[in-house]
Amino acid sequence: MVGVWERIRQIWIPTSSTRLAEAERRVLSVVRFPFEQSQVPIGDDLTINTIHTYNPKARRSNPRSPLVLLHGYGAGVGFWLLNLDALAEKHEHVYAIDLLGCGRSSRPRFRAKTSDEAENFFVDALERWRIQLNLDKMNLLGHSFGAYISASYAISFPSRVSHLILASPVGVPNEPDTPEPPRRHRLSVGWRILRTFVVFMWNRGYTPQSIVRLIGPVGPKPVTAYVTRRFFMGPAVEEKPTTDNEATYETSAATSDAGLETSTALAEQIEKGTLKLPKDDVAQYLYHLCAQPGSGEFALPRVLKSSVFAYNPLENRLKDCQVSRITFFYGDHDWMDAEAGQRTVDSLNQRLNVAKSARLIVIPRAGHQMMIDNPDGFHEAIRQAIEDF
Repeated sequence: MVGVWERIRQIWIPTSSTRLAEAERRVLSVVRFPFEQSQVPIGDDLTINTIHTYNPKARRSNPRSPLVLLHGYGAGVGFWLLNLDALAEKHEHVYAIDLLGCGRSSRPRFRAKTSDEAENFFVDALERWRIQLNLDKMNLLGHSFGAYISASYAISFPSRVSHLILASPVGVPNEPDTPEPPRRHRLSVGWRILRTFVVFMWNRGYTPQSIVRLIGPVGPKPVTAYVTRRFFMGPAVEEKPTTDNEATYETSAATSDAGLETSTALAEQIEKGTLKLPKDDVAQYLYHLCAQPGSGEFALPRVLKSSVFAYNPLENRLKDCQVSRITFFYGDHDWMDAEAGQRTVDSLNQRLNVAKSARLIVIPRAGHQMMIDNPDGFHEAIRQAIEDF
């Protein structure tokens, strides 16, 4: 039964767990491969929302560990809507989960005060989920903040990870010793005030989701505007970054156009008139993700400084990771620091003295949201990482 306070809350914030479940169902309705969805209990009355595909044919052709997908910050299992079909065709078992405190998983009160405590909030839940499903080893693929958590898990439980894939991970580079570029000091008074306010809010644990909840019934509008601008306005126009060690990067061969329109399977269905792009569904799903009671979202200010550098950078920690195979993915116009990823790859290969025990793959025509910008390129990168390693 819904309590009085929850009824009042729903009047101001037009969301509920039921509405989130329905929004997720609509987003995942584009997935054609049969899948099971369940709330996996991990103890302490907590559950992890889990999508599972099973393809026995893939086992006969390419036996390998299950592929486990961890979403990025503010996202959920629905953000793999363009990937589940293709991945299920190649892997016997594919799991996509909502991290604890995110999506439709349990949202306990977030009590972590330090970066280590924040990481353990997710890592412990992931290990308990693995034990519950009796998975011996995993090919663990995380995106963005999910990649950071994947790396933290692999450092803590290396024997449970066959292959670690970090897709545009946050928190890799060390914070530079040099001061901010002079151009920062030429900001207008208005921008300096805004920047100071953002840092102030960040340091006190406020999140983008907090703002969405704060503005109540107006919340869906900026979320819809973001989804439309980010995913439905064609390819990004940013130039491909150039780096000193760019020649060492490996590039995926797939060359699909950017945007949600890039999925070949979806394009064929659209041409036949059997499917329409779920623009409104994606926007509604993201809104309901943001508007749920806060929990795991509060980890970000504990893990990252207001300057967006991690308190415990992965560049320092991964070089001693005992997982034998590690792959970084970056989009060719990714805003994440690919140079830090390459430095980590070089350190791993030097330490292990094994050619390509770690590698970096650049996905063309993709930015940070590579699995949506260029799903075919993303799938090809996974194939290269796992099959060609």
